[in-house]
Amino acid sequence: MYYHHRKTTLSLQWLAIPAVTALLSGCLTADPDTEPSHEDSVSEGHLSPSGFSPLSSATRAEKDWEVEGFARERGISYAEAQQRLGWQTLAPELEELVSAGLGDQFGGTWIDAARGDRIIVGVAGKAGTDAVAVVRDAARKIGLTEGYDIVEVRHSMAELERANDRLGDRIEKVNDGADATLTAGLRADLNAVELQVPAEGRLTDAQRDLVAAARAELGGVLALGSYAGRATARACVYPHCDPPLRGGIRITNSGAGCTGAFIAKSKIDDVLYQFTAGHCAPGNVDDWSTRFTDKSSHVIGPVWHWEWHTGGDMAILRIKNPGGWEPEPWVHVTSGPDTTTNTTYTIKSDHLSVLGMRICTTGAFYGRSDCGYVTQLGVTATYGGVTVRKLGRGSFCGTGGDSGAPMYASHVAYGLQVAGYSECDSLYQGIRAAESVLNVNVLHAP
Repeated sequence: MYYHHRKTTLSLQWLAIPAVTALLSGCLTADPDTEPSHEDSVSEGHLSPSGFSPLSSATRAEKDWEVEGFARERGISYAEAQQRLGWQTLAPELEELVSAGLGDQFGGTWIDAARGDRIIVGVAGKAGTDAVAVVRDAARKIGLTEGYDIVEVRHSMAELERANDRLGDRIEKVNDGADATLTAGLRADLNAVELQVPAEGRLTDAQRDLVAAARAELGGVLALGSYAGRATARACVYPHCDPPLRGGIRITNSGAGCTGAFIAKSKIDDVLYQFTAGHCAPGNVDDWSTRFTDKSSHVIGPVWHWEWHTGGDMAILRIKNPGGWEPEPWVHVTSGPDTTTNTTYTIKSDHLSVLGMRICTTGAFYGRSDCGYVTQLGVTATYGGVTVRKLGRGSFCGTGGDSGAPMYASHVAYGLQVAGYSECDSLYQGIRAAESVLNVNVLHAP
């Protein structure tokens, strides 16, 4: 555990600020082969109107960019995109209920684009009457009577998680000091743990031995793959906003730069904080600042608590002048191919991620907000010489300076961007784990 008094050093790449081309609502804005081992569906459900009701005119105006962007990506109508995103919003809660109900028979949950973005619930072994009833009851409890399928899989999630944890322990050891690194994570859609080797770079003897041992020991639980690029922490530069303080802004400290994410409140008292990435903190634990749209610099506050190790990559800044900053549960969303400008995008809840779900981010240097899809969970990755466990991975884009960026969708907070293998192959820290470890809650809009 690391608190604000702990100091170490970290070399961060620092990039130049891109040209600013627009000023909107007080915010400065820059434009810039493995098949799954499950069988055919056993059962499917239908969605009741209460599961995802049509948006009011006020809410629809606020959410248009998410629905419209998703509709363009999928080549579907606005109404269909709206329905599919509604299913996605309910997927984390369905996963929690079904996991508890099925126990060791739970085979994972994911969103399958090939099936029209329906939620797929895996049942390990035979999906008998009792198992099907558990899934149906859970779906009914949250108002979901359409948009999900039940499939039989070979391995339970508990089995996959145990294998992933063992593999992660060994990866941490063999990656230590290695130029090229192995990475692994959970793929519920493949009913496997996916171990990836770098497309470029020479593996050490210990790493090659691990790959061979994993193939022999894990058998059908293991899926082998490769990745391009190199996992690197993302810390650097970009947008600014006048108060209220919100997520998606550039924050700096002594030349180092990262992205400020969601506003948080202590679970003990009413003290307010701002999330960012843990690897931004070493050597930079004193006051972090941001700029107003007139380019004047203003202090947010010091690092209060940070973690960057196998347990996660997360930090909070204590907001020094909450009366002046008037922090709000907002994220600055910029205009891009997937998004429409919304400087007051509200965060109404937070949750766990589900494989295959669409997720967006606003990094402080990439030049615009961007959306992608969750491609792996429970990831073990090594960057900056540190191996971090249980990360999320997705196809959203980012670059140096985006560390700490908020991860969100449909007004739900999901995590903090921390690193990436390449521009659009990125890693994030789950928000629920960050809340637990840092003893804060994401601030929610009413």
